Amino acid sequence: MFPVFVLMYQSLFPSLDEDTTRPLVFPIWLPKLDGYSTPIYEIFLILEINYCLIFLQTFCVYIYTLFHILLHFYYILHMIKLDLEAIFDDIDESVALLPHRDTRRIEVQKILNGRMKRVVTWHISVFKAVEAVSSIYGPPLAYQVMFTSIAICLIAIQITQVEYLHIILFYCCVLQMWIPCYLGTLLRLKAFGVGEACWNSGWHQTPLGRMIRQDIIIVLLRAQQPVTIKFPGLQSIQLETFSSIMTTSYSYFNMLRQYS
Repeated sequence: MFPVFVLMYQSLFPSLDEDTTRPLVFPIWLPKLDGYSTPIYEIFLILEINYCLIFLQTFCVYIYTLFHILLHFYYILHMIKLDLEAIFDDIDESVALLPHRDTRRIEVQKILNGRMKRVVTWHISVFKAVEAVSSIYGPPLAYQVMFTSIAICLIAIQITQVEYLHIILFYCCVLQMWIPCYLGTLLRLKAFGVGEACWNSGWHQTPLGRMIRQDIIIVLLRAQQPVTIKFPGLQSIQLETFSSIMTTSYSYFNMLRQYS
């Protein structure tokens, strides 16, 4: 927003030099019309400032909300991992050798089942929540993946033409794609970490593991499924996607520079 306010000041209070062209946030060209003469200049200045404000609000609301949602899922998976690491804590291992109808064994079985039920409930809730987020944020994310490379390329071309005010816009354009891709990678790795935590919980080193063996197998199988935002026509939102977008942008940039 800093360059927007600077340009507003320069535009509303131009210098006394008649040869000076009043600047716009984004240069324009109109056929058979001078886009920098009154009142055309003032109209486009207001439209471009409103565009910047709308972009700022969209960026703060959409990206910021998506950031917190994905981070929330990340910490739920982290809590599941901590629960699995402590699944057999404070339980006497000798209880597993007692008869199935023994009251002590039944009580321990209820405790272990309750702990596994909490893990499974949280794990399933993450998959359902990510599916809901995919249905809501899938279309705008697909739009981002499709057009961000073109936007980055065009902004970079403007920067090479000594339009240095576009540097801030360039960083915003890169950041709005990097945030969901980075969090998507964290979410995927943390989801696979749940399977590793389940495998390393010590179930094979204690006789208590036999009491919840089927539950552990179910969690291990489900943990092999990647937790990613999916949408028809949308590739996985992860850092590999971001790297592909930046590579494509650089290719477009070189092509336009050679054409120029």
